[in-house]
Amino acid sequence: MRGGHPEAGGSRFPLAAKALRGAMPSATRTRVVALPDATGSTQAGALTKAARAPRNWALYLFLILLPLQNITAGYLPNIGGGFNFLNIMFLISLFTAMAQGGKLAKDEPVNTWTAVYAVYMTLSLLVGFHFVDDPANHFNQLKDHMVGLFVVYVVQMSVRDWHGVRMVVLATLLPLPYIAKVVWNQHYSVASTHYTDDLRISGTFALLGANEFAAFCVTVAVVLFALLLACKLSRKWKIVLMGGIACMVLGVLYAYSRTAYISLILGMVAVIMVWRGRLKLILPLCLAVVVLPAVLPKSVVERFDSTTVEEGKRDESTELRIEYWKIAWANFLRNPVVGTGYHTFHHREINPYGRDTHNLYIRTLSEGGVLGAITLLGILLAVLRTALREVGQARTGTWRYALALGMMGAWVSMVIANLFGDRFTYYPVIAYFWAYMGLVVKARYLPPEDPAR
Repeated sequence: MRGGHPEAGGSRFPLAAKALRGAMPSATRTRVVALPDATGSTQAGALTKAARAPRNWALYLFLILLPLQNITAGYLPNIGGGFNFLNIMFLISLFTAMAQGGKLAKDEPVNTWTAVYAVYMTLSLLVGFHFVDDPANHFNQLKDHMVGLFVVYVVQMSVRDWHGVRMVVLATLLPLPYIAKVVWNQHYSVASTHYTDDLRISGTFALLGANEFAAFCVTVAVVLFALLLACKLSRKWKIVLMGGIACMVLGVLYAYSRTAYISLILGMVAVIMVWRGRLKLILPLCLAVVVLPAVLPKSVVERFDSTTVEEGKRDESTELRIEYWKIAWANFLRNPVVGTGYHTFHHREINPYGRDTHNLYIRTLSEGGVLGAITLLGILLAVLRTALREVGQARTGTWRYALALGMMGAWVSMVIANLFGDRFTYYPVIAYFWAYMGLVVKARYLPPEDPAR
């Protein structure tokens, strides 16, 4: 071309351009590299790669192993001194997030109340030394409780874009098929047409019980249900989510936890009622109410029908729980301000039966007093407030909206489940709840969402 640079046609004659670059001064060579026709796409790819957020692979592994107590307790080494493999994985995840420059979402009530709650529980631990003779394992109990709670911090620090959000959700999905396999094998070994207490199984929760395992399954099922219902997703994601929900519902059914049955139903109802497209599900819900009792296993229906709090018809388990509640209430009245200290109620100095209250709220009053109840109420209301805010502000069909919707349902399920047990302090039970909450808290600080994947 007349009057043009000798390499202006470099994109049309690549071999000639290459030869000329070899013979030209370095300054001119640099200018050729910058030509948009020749290298624009390469430069864009390099910028994209440079801007890619770091991934906290230690966190993903930690999340995968969290519900697999049968593996972590049975096969992985115990460090000693009350520290186990998961504790170490949590610390590695935390330090990795810090090394990558991860930051918490600013001015979030959940973060503030989590810190307040953690500080008060630590002070309550010290109070307990005054009331019981042998508080030897109290520190380890509190440490494990904080591991589950602080997942909300680690997830926030580790997520910087929506691909990171999907990676966290995927990490919580990966162990579910294995959990379903363990549940089915355990159920098959004790299966019976009619319900007996021998049918109750705890899945992969080797160190906990059926109720705790079922509560974990409920949380995951409700959040995945919200994602499937309210997020615009690819077909692959929908299939994966449906498979995850099926795995968790199987766990709920065969754990035979009456509280889990109720909390799962109410959690999903909460998701549907808050969802902006709820009118679409009126007919399917009516059909489900009619069909489900006919297709559920007879033993499950018998277990659900046995739920009653009417005096004279209560089973032994229900009667004992009510007795524990009376003892806990009396203990609160004797020590109303700070209670008797963290993890003390099961000590015979406090409860002659030597058992837990089987009610988180009454136990918190007994062990933490009014101050403990305030901190617990604060953190629960902060979660609810944040989920409501995100549901109101997020765009329909986005991950941000669907995750917040799922946390609304999971919050309802958790609050109900803790009326009849402790589903809040065991980290295998509650850690996924806080992982999902961490995503919801961080969501509005992330870049705009990319197309559905």
